[in-house]
Formats: sequence, structure tokens, C-alpha cells
Amino acid sequence: MRFFVILFLMGLLSCNSSNSKKVYEDNVLRIKLCPQKNNIDYLYASELVSDIEYIALETSAQCLINGYPFVGVSDNYILTSGDPHCLLFSRQGEFIRPIGSKGQGPGEYTAGITMVTIDEKSGMIYMASRYELLAFRISGEFVKKLNLYEFIKSSKISTYPPKNITYWKDDLFCANIDLNTGNEPYRFVIFSIDGNIEKLFPSYINFDIEGDVFLMNSINDFADIYFYNGQLRFREQASDTLFCLTDQLELVPEIIFDFCGRNIPMNMRGDKYFANKDSYTYINSMIEMKNHIFLRCSFGDKFPSDLPPFQELWYDKNNGKLTILKQDYLGQNLKKIPVMSSPGTFLNSNEKERLINIFRQGFINDVDGGYDFFPIHQMTHIRSNQQLICKTCQPFDLLNDLNEDHFASKKIKNKDAHERLKNILANLDEDDNPVLMIATFK
Repeated sequence: MRFFVILFLMGLLSCNSSNSKKVYEDNVLRIKLCPQKNNIDYLYASELVSDIEYIALETSAQCLINGYPFVGVSDNYILTSGDPHCLLFSRQGEFIRPIGSKGQGPGEYTAGITMVTIDEKSGMIYMASRYELLAFRISGEFVKKLNLYEFIKSSKISTYPPKNITYWKDDLFCANIDLNTGNEPYRFVIFSIDGNIEKLFPSYINFDIEGDVFLMNSINDFADIYFYNGQLRFREQASDTLFCLTDQLELVPEIIFDFCGRNIPMNMRGDKYFANKDSYTYINSMIEMKNHIFLRCSFGDKFPSDLPPFQELWYDKNNGKLTILKQDYLGQNLKKIPVMSSPGTFLNSNEKERLINIFRQGFINDVDGGYDFFPIHQMTHIRSNQQLICKTCQPFDLLNDLNEDHFASKKIKNKDAHERLKNILANLDEDDNPVLMIATFK
């Protein structure tokens, strides 16, 4: 009798396992990336965005910001990277206090900040540079610092510190491991700020690297790691699969992209001349929202138009529609303009970059008539809602670019949002701190 009971239980477990596997397979979203000419179209921001908010960060001698800082935003706070301090502002842009400073002592960072996160639930602020991971209380009190070089050396998981460090929860962080030889044993690590490794994920992809330069491999600086819908998402640049990290510390496939047989061959992953071998499809970067997925892809010389090989795409989760954003030819032509290191007959590098950003492809901003924008490379998730930081705007550029001639060329659907933007411009000085442009997605 006991024997038959055991058989019954084994059969029941087998059925449950089979059903779980079927549910798991059915829940994986599959997206086909096979571009056709009828996929190419303009996309208007009002189709995806319900509102655009502008936050002018307070300007005073205690909180001056240079350039384009890394920014973290929570429900009530804004944190910007900086030199000599990171700076904490209210959600309305009022300066609160400096956080940390440049240096080599406790509570100091030796290099530029590459990640800032505000966790209001725990009352903590986390920031990372190339060499350190630091924790502070929102009150400004320094808590602890992890030397990333010492961490990676003592753990013996790689030669260089982990990259794309992303806060997960409860003092735990995730990062990808740089592949310097193409034969590293691990690809992804979960660790605490105390330097304890919670889990290492093995690398199943090995390849040879040609020469001392490599532009494409399984994991490098370009891995996508982001927090969405309460979970971390992770994708290797050359991979066709996006994973989510479960509470059980497992990477589970969430989305599989079909490259239509044009995947990068394994023996080319470490080829330093890969950029010239443009017959393959790969995703350069991606970001995800509740109803949307934004991608920057290369389709190489097989793309069905005369546009450049790198393309911005939007995938609608609701109906499965894939749209390749039609590019602004003026922006593309600007890339061909010769550049000089100082002002002269041609544009200098700063002028050229500014103009490319103005005229680059993206959502046509018919919400308030401001800058057009696209999520990749510019936007950062705000964890608590459907918002993305879409631009960090310099006041000098705003005042010069968003003039009456610019607005006259735009079709504006939200008059209240347009007036809010004009009010921001009316109260700006050219030397003020940056203005954050935050989009709320439908």
C-alpha cells in the first residue's frame, strides 16, 4: 500500500512539474525583430505619455552642478552625482544637503559616481563609483563603504570590479562581471555592501578575443540591468533573452527576442573588428515599462531602408506592434559635419553633440512642445511608478532651443503642460543648475 501511495505522489509531483513548466513557457513573451519597411514610422509622445514634468534644481553656492550628472529620483527626493559632493534635493528641486564627497577617506569616493539610488523605505541612499560602493542615511550620515577592487580580489571571481551595479533590496546589489578574456567562469553576481556574495551565476558562453580591443562580447559595460515591476531585469548585450531575478535568486527568462536567424555567431563575440561585420542583428540596449519596451538595435546592412544601421524601436505590449522610429535627416546629417577641438569654421564637439541631441530621432513631443526624446541612453526608471527621467537639460540650451520659433513648429496637445514649460523657461537663468525632464507613461 505504501508503495502505491509513493507512486501516486510521484505522479502527482510529475504532473505539477509538467504543468508548471507549461505555464512558465507560456508566460515568456516572444518578440520578433525582423524589420520591414511598413514598421518604420514617426511616433508621437502623446500616444505613450500622459504628462511631462520639469523640475528646476535650486541654484546656490552650496549646490552647484557641473555638466550632466547621474540622477536618482524617489517619491520625495532627487539625488545628483557631483564633484566635490553628491547633492540631495526635494522632489520640487529645493536643495537639502550634500551627501558624501570626493576623496579617499570614509564616506568619500575616488572617482565619478556611476549609480545613485534612494530607498525611502529603509531611509538609505546608495551610490557607486568605479572603485567604491557607499551607503548613507537620507539624513546625510555615512554608514559604510565597500572597496570594489578589494572585494573582487578577495572573492576571486574576476580581475576587474563588477559593472552596472544596481541596488536590489535589503543592502543587496546586482552587477555584471566584465569579460576580459572571454573565458570568465561567472557572468552575474549578487552581493551585499558588506562584501558577502549571495549568489554567483556561471557563464555558459566562452569565446576568443582578437587583439587587445573588443567591442562586443557576452557581457560587458553594455549589459542591461534595471529595476522594473518590483523585480530586477538582466540581459547580456549579445543575448536574445531578458531575465528577471526572482526572490529565490534565480534568473528566469522573461522575454525572448527572435533575430530571424541573424544572431551573432559565437566565434565573433570577441572580434575587435565586429563593428565592420554588420550583417547581424543585436540589441544595443533596452528599457521596459508596463505597456512598452524601448530598444536600440543594430540590423546591419540587411535593414530594409537607406537609414543608418542603429535604430530606435518601440514595442507595444498590448497589441504586439513593433515600430521603428523614423529618423530626422537633419540630425543624421549633423553627424557628418567635421568637428574641430575649438570653435572655428566647423562645429566644435560640444556644439555638435548638442545639436545632435536636439534633432535626434525619438518621440515627437506634441505633449508640451519641448524636446523630443527617446528612452535609451537618456532615461532612468523611477522605481515607484510609471515614470522615466527622459532628459537632464542645461538652462543655456533650453533658453536657446525652446524659443517661439521652435514652439510654432510644434503641434501641442496639452496646453496646460505647455504653459508649465514656458513658466519654467521664464524663471531660468543661463547659469542655473540643470532642469530634470520626467515623463509619466500610460
